[in-house]
Amino acid sequence: MKNTSIFLLLVSLILLAACSPNSVVDKESDAKEATEEADGTADRSTIQNVSTEGSLLTLKEQQGGKEAADISKEAETEGTEGNVSDEIVDRALPSLREAVEADDNPETLHKALIAILGSPHYGETIQEAEDLEPSFEDPYLPQPKADQDADAVSEAENAIILLDASSSMLLDVDGRQKMKVAKDAVKRFAKTLGSSSDISLFVYGHEGSESDADKNVSCSGIEEIYASGAYDNQKFSEAADLVEAKGWTPLAGAIEAAAEKSSSLEGKTAIYIVSDGKDTCGGDPVKAAEQAASDESGIVNVIGFDVDEESESQLADVAEAGRGEYFAADSAEDLQTTMEYEWLPSDLDLAWAPVNLPPNPWEVVDEYERQREVLDKVGNVMNSEEERYEAALSRLVEEQIITEEKKETVSQLIQERFAAAKEELSNLEKEKIDIVNERDEEIRAEVKAWVEEMKKLKEKAS
Repeated sequence: MKNTSIFLLLVSLILLAACSPNSVVDKESDAKEATEEADGTADRSTIQNVSTEGSLLTLKEQQGGKEAADISKEAETEGTEGNVSDEIVDRALPSLREAVEADDNPETLHKALIAILGSPHYGETIQEAEDLEPSFEDPYLPQPKADQDADAVSEAENAIILLDASSSMLLDVDGRQKMKVAKDAVKRFAKTLGSSSDISLFVYGHEGSESDADKNVSCSGIEEIYASGAYDNQKFSEAADLVEAKGWTPLAGAIEAAAEKSSSLEGKTAIYIVSDGKDTCGGDPVKAAEQAASDESGIVNVIGFDVDEESESQLADVAEAGRGEYFAADSAEDLQTTMEYEWLPSDLDLAWAPVNLPPNPWEVVDEYERQREVLDKVGNVMNSEEERYEAALSRLVEEQIITEEKKETVSQLIQERFAAAKEELSNLEKEKIDIVNERDEEIRAEVKAWVEEMKKLKEKAS
């Protein structure tokens, strides 16, 4: 009997132990963790590991809150106020409530706000700001030959550039599309010519397609996309950038159009052709060039860009008939070099042109604005994030989860964090402005040295 009583006592103790408060707490804790996983509330360890340091590096490394993943980058960076939805605050409320109940320290609530509502877009946005570099084009600083044949030199008041945009320009050379290479070279070349001449840009072959059905459309597709006049860097670049290679090659028609344009201009005119092939529209470009140059004020120069033997023969004949010169450019580098060294006046009149080549004050201001727009996006993300935090804090007060006093304390922590980060952002903007100014000064120094060198060559040539 005694043994039976002892056994029953032992069983009772085991049962009591199983139902002890510690066991109940463990089960409740396990159940709570399972609930957290199910309803998406924030993990405490995640919250405690959040950094509240107010630095761009910390923001850049921020992963983004678990309720902010669906916020678009555009919505945050465009700086629109009042874009905090009630839905996102509603989703965040359970996690925030739990964080407050677990630890009512204001710093913990600040961390919880970041872990739940923090932006996921700092990394990319800050990287874009840090990667900013001046976008000024390098100046054209060619080295003309002092003993160059004067007969091959154009001292024209007007320059007409004919750019081939036929379908063959879609092919690659040195790993780059020929059309893109040609456009880049033409834009740089026009900037230099524009220092001493009025500029016009014609394109041909940019209409229709290479199919037989589109031949008539394509062969009549000759257009002046930059009207003859003073050079404007932005307008010229925009016009050239819109060109797309598409169809046939109406070279003869393009030369005729340039000649007609030349006849309406005062002073001498030089025509510069950049083409990768012969005429495919049935025209006679040699005859057209001869007629264009029959007036003593006209001259036709040609660059054959990555052309076959048959096309090179025709293009060379075009240059000869036009009293100009033919140059072969078999690579992207050849094209750039040819336009730099061969097509610029060798009497060094362009020695004075570089006063127009460094960035002008408006271009410098535009560069400031371009960089500021990128930097402002970082500030806009901060403002958007802060707006979410404040909306969530206000909801916590309304739900009597925190007091107004605690809200003010956490708001102060938030503001201090963003103030420190925005000070770093301001310093970054100053650094970028300094880099812009330094590049501007470098270009001016390069141009000044080039002018001095040209003066010496001019003296030697004379």
